[in-house]
Amino acid sequence: MTRHRNVPDERSPSHGAASPKDTEMSSPHHEAERADENGMATSESPSDSYAQKEFELRNLLREALNDTELERGVRRAIDPRHPTLSRTGILLAEWRRAGTGRPATKLQPMHTPMKDMTDAELNQAFPSIGKPPSKPLLSKWEEHQVRRARDRGQSTPTKQGQHRASSEMGLFGTLPGELRNYVYRLAFVPPADGQPVLIEGSDLICGRSKCIHRSSPIAAPGIASSCRQIRQELMPIYTAENSFKFDAVMVRNRCPASWIRAISTYAAFIPKVTLEVQILTRTPTGTTSIMSDIVLECPAGRGDGRFELTFGAEIPEEKVEISGLEDYVESINDGHARWSASKLGYILGSDELAELVYRCRK
Repeated sequence: MTRHRNVPDERSPSHGAASPKDTEMSSPHHEAERADENGMATSESPSDSYAQKEFELRNLLREALNDTELERGVRRAIDPRHPTLSRTGILLAEWRRAGTGRPATKLQPMHTPMKDMTDAELNQAFPSIGKPPSKPLLSKWEEHQVRRARDRGQSTPTKQGQHRASSEMGLFGTLPGELRNYVYRLAFVPPADGQPVLIEGSDLICGRSKCIHRSSPIAAPGIASSCRQIRQELMPIYTAENSFKFDAVMVRNRCPASWIRAISTYAAFIPKVTLEVQILTRTPTGTTSIMSDIVLECPAGRGDGRFELTFGAEIPEEKVEISGLEDYVESINDGHARWSASKLGYILGSDELAELVYRCRK
């Protein structure tokens, strides 16, 4: 069997002599470049990768700094007056231009100043603003009454027509005058048992500082300070149908005179005033304290235009004579003072009464 030797073909580039191209690429210089390219394609060193990323980041930052949108944002952050690019900012800028008389293209096509805008234009510019109800809303109980009235065929009660107050007195003013006076008497006139209205004081207040009873809201009932009409209706009933008693603290601090001045001319209706006086008796074994009254009947209760004093049995007569209170009251009765309210204030604020109170405690 004849064997054939594999003789390489001269035309084949893979056997035998190399082609010119292969000869050129197989030079040492090209082999080094090919090795570098293969190395860069397969793997890169960490330092080269970090440098490339830093270079790309710097390029992005440079592009961002040159961006007009970012420049506008920076200017808005530095100057708040710079208009924003949002829809709200655009509308606000248009509204400001409209308010200063400059043309506004979106909110007001007719370039109407803000102060001259009509209700329709305002509603068109701000459609989200809620509108109040044209009529007051009824409560559930009132709605129930309305349904019952409709079922009965009666007139429908409304909040305005049913509860309409004629003055600042509120619903109380809708009552007749006789009923209002009856309410005043039930609230401020005690039953006919002869007990006076007791007015008490405090040494911690009037004894150490300015007397608070010279203030009208303190002297009169609280409801009298709510309305002038109520005061004019209440005070004559309160003063004419009550007698008043001041406790020993009030008398010692000379507060009754301030109280009389606070209620002003209504003091002329007071029929009787009782002054409580503290009497101290000192003995070798100790000190005893008792209370006694000084009753002052006023012209409104007597009907003859004169004042009359009555002293309690516990008050020593010699101290009454030394004080001169009786003589002072007689001089007031014979004087020319026009108003009995002024006379009552003179008596309760006199030095003679203060002298008697002092001697009873001495």
